[in-house]
Amino acid sequence: MASSIKQKVYTVILITLIIMVCLPLARSWRQKQLIENEISGFKKEISAKENGNKKLREMISYLESDSSLEETARLNLGMKKPGENVAVIKEEISTSSIIIQEEKKESNYLKWFKYFFN
Repeated sequence: MASSIKQKVYTVILITLIIMVCLPLARSWRQKQLIENEISGFKKEISAKENGNKKLREMISYLESDSSLEETARLNLGMKKPGENVAVIKEEISTSSIIIQEEKKESNYLKWFKYFFN
């Protein structure tokens, strides 16, 4: 009987030691997983920023080029190449835009009055 009590005590002590070792290991494993997830998020963010920087560098090189200067001169300053003909197309104001502008001048309560009683 004394040996069975000793065996139960040793079993309890062994289980307690196993638990005392496993709990800190589980906590450190979970913390490691959180840190790895954070690192992978930072790597994705870095990759996105590098792609943005690459696009900005391409835009800068284009804006510094002669073709960008020529395009800007044509569109904004109305310049043209020698021997080139430029056609300007004027837009006509439609009557619907005039009606919309007239409607905007009316107050809100008049619009509701017309809506219900006209």
